[in-house]
Amino acid sequence: MHPPLYADALLRIWHTADPPGLRLAGQVDLTNQTALVGHLLAVDGAPADVTLDLTEVTFLNFASLHALVAFAESLEPGRRLVVHTRTPAVAQMLRACGWDRPEVPLTLLEEITDD
Repeated sequence: MHPPLYADALLRIWHTADPPGLRLAGQVDLTNQTALVGHLLAVDGAPADVTLDLTEVTFLNFASLHALVAFAESLEPGRRLVVHTRTPAVAQMLRACGWDRPEVPLTLLEEITDD
């Protein structure tokens, strides 16, 4: 496995090539959300969608979710941010804030676990 692009006490971020995007592990909060957004902005997948694998994320604060939606809204027309999660709270927060509206270029893919 390649070393992460970013690592701190809470979060690790890796680049993914197929599909273009990022894979995260750990917790996203105010201390590292700027790093997350910076790495998202550096993803070069045009004209492809940008995938964000959050299946190993155990916590994502509200401000970070808002930053993800702002990033999705900044993408060129026709591109989407595709978010993979196993954490029901992330999906629930996105829906509660209305960020699953069709006009927001964000697709949420939830993986159901057997635990």
